[in-house]
Amino acid sequence: MHGGRMKNLQEKTQKITVNLPVNLINKTMAYNDKSMTETIREALKQYNHARACDALMALRGKIKFDLTYEQIKEDRE
Repeated sequence: MHGGRMKNLQEKTQKITVNLPVNLINKTMAYNDKSMTETIREALKQYNHARACDALMALRGKIKFDLTYEQIKEDRE
């Protein structure tokens, strides 16, 4: 079975039609050697990652930890 098809069996997908500026697509695809689908998938993952980071940063100073920064750093080493 083709690798791409196997992934689609594991991950539910939705086919969509979008209208995007050609120069935006061409410029974005010039940064990598991937298909349009892969390029858009990667961009969506990066967007979701950025929003998750924003949500975490919004919590800065609002969560009380029992350990100090030094204790956490020491535990990582």
